[in-house]
Amino acid sequence: MQTQTSPSRPFAAGEAIVALRGGSRPAGDNSFAEKYGCSIQDCFEMGGPNLQSEQRILHIKMPEGMNTEKALAEMSKDPNVLYAEPNYIYQLDPDIATDTPPAQTTPPSPGTLIPNDLDSRLWGMNNTGQNGGTANADINAPEAWAIHTGRADGPIIAVIDTGIDYRHPDLAKNLWVNPGEIAGNGKDDDGNGVIDDVFGYNAFDNSGDPLDGNGHGTHCAGTIGAVGNNNLGVVGVNHQAQMMAVKIFNDKGETNSAAILRGIEYATKNGATITSNSWGGGPYSQAQRDAFAASPALHIMAAGNNGGDNDKKPNYPSNYELDNSLAVAASDRRDKKASFSQFGKTTVDLAAPGVDIYSTLPNNRYGSLSGTSMATPHVAGAAGLVASAFPELDAAAIKAKLLEGADKLKGWESFVVDGNRLNLEGALKA
Repeated sequence: MQTQTSPSRPFAAGEAIVALRGGSRPAGDNSFAEKYGCSIQDCFEMGGPNLQSEQRILHIKMPEGMNTEKALAEMSKDPNVLYAEPNYIYQLDPDIATDTPPAQTTPPSPGTLIPNDLDSRLWGMNNTGQNGGTANADINAPEAWAIHTGRADGPIIAVIDTGIDYRHPDLAKNLWVNPGEIAGNGKDDDGNGVIDDVFGYNAFDNSGDPLDGNGHGTHCAGTIGAVGNNNLGVVGVNHQAQMMAVKIFNDKGETNSAAILRGIEYATKNGATITSNSWGGGPYSQAQRDAFAASPALHIMAAGNNGGDNDKKPNYPSNYELDNSLAVAASDRRDKKASFSQFGKTTVDLAAPGVDIYSTLPNNRYGSLSGTSMATPHVAGAAGLVASAFPELDAAAIKAKLLEGADKLKGWESFVVDGNRLNLEGALKA
C-alpha cells in the first residue's frame, strides 16, 4: 500500500472513504465510481438510528496518477456525497512490557469467590497489597464473582484488535464460534461474505482467520475472558464468555480506516453486544464515528498512552463521546493515575487497572504489559459480565451500571468524570 502524508495523518494514496446520501443503491454506487474513474473496494451499509437509514459508505480506489487530496476535495463538493475522507493509516501504540513476580496468596474473605487460577499477579482483580500495592485498589472481582461469573452462552464480546490466539488453552473454551460456519471446508456457509470465519474475522486481510501473531489482542482477551477455575494460568473478568476475534491490525500493528470499518461492521452484523477497542490516535473520522454510532453494541475505548489531556487535544475513537461508548484511563496498583495514561475530566469516563497487567500471550505464554490498552479490557469484561447477568439491558443501561457502580476516588476528579474507577461488584449491584 502506497502511503502519503497530510498535515494531520498518513493515508493510503489513491484511496478514499466516501459516504453517499440516502437513496443510493449498487447502481448508484457504480455510477458514482464511474464518474470519477474509480473502482469500489468495499460497501458498508451502516444504517441504525443515528444515521440516515439508507446511508452507504464506500471504500474506493482511484485510477493511477489521480491526486488523492484534490480528488477528495472535488468529491466533497458532489451533491450526492455527505463526506469524503482519506483511508487513514494507523499504527498500534507500543505497550510497556514488565516482569512482576508472583506474590504470596491471601486466604479468601467472606462473601468472595476465589478461583484456583487467580494468580497473585492479577492485582487489578484482587489487590491485597502484594508487590507494593495498596489493598483494595482493585475492581472487587472476587466480591463480584460471588454474585456472577459469566455464561458460556452469554453476550458476544468482540475484541477489535490484532486478533486472538484461538489455540491458547486458557482462551479456547471462551471464544465465540460462528454457528453457521463449517470449519475448513473453504466455503462461506452462512453467506456473510467471509469464508471459514469460525472464530471471527481478519478485517485487515479480509479473511476468516483472525489468528494473532502480534500478541496485543491475545493479552486483552485474557483479561476479558481467560477461562476461570481451570487450574491454568490466569482468570478473566468473565470465567465463561463468548469472545469474538476481530483482527483489524496486521501482525506488525498496522491498519487503515477501511479495515477498521470492516471490523466494526462484522462485529455489528454478527451480534456483538460489547466491543473492546484498545487502540486509537489520529484525526477525526466521520466514517468511523458513524460506524460506532450505528452499532447497538457498547464500545469500550482506550484513552491513549501519551499522558495528555483529551479535553484539550482529542484522542479518537475515545473522544467521539457517543451514547454507546466509554473512554478508559489507566490506574496503577496504588490507585494513582498511570504516568502514561491520557485523561480528561469531561471526556474520559472512568479508570481501570492498566499497569503491570498479567495475561495471556500467543503460543501458550503469559506476560505483563502496561497501557490504557490493558485498562480497556477490564471495562469490556465488566460490561460483558453485566450483560451476562442482566441480558435484557441495552448499551445505555450497561453503561449506566458501570458508571453508577464505579468507585469515586479522591483526586481523580481532575482526570476522569466524577473520579470514576471501575468496580465490578458495584456494577452488578448498581
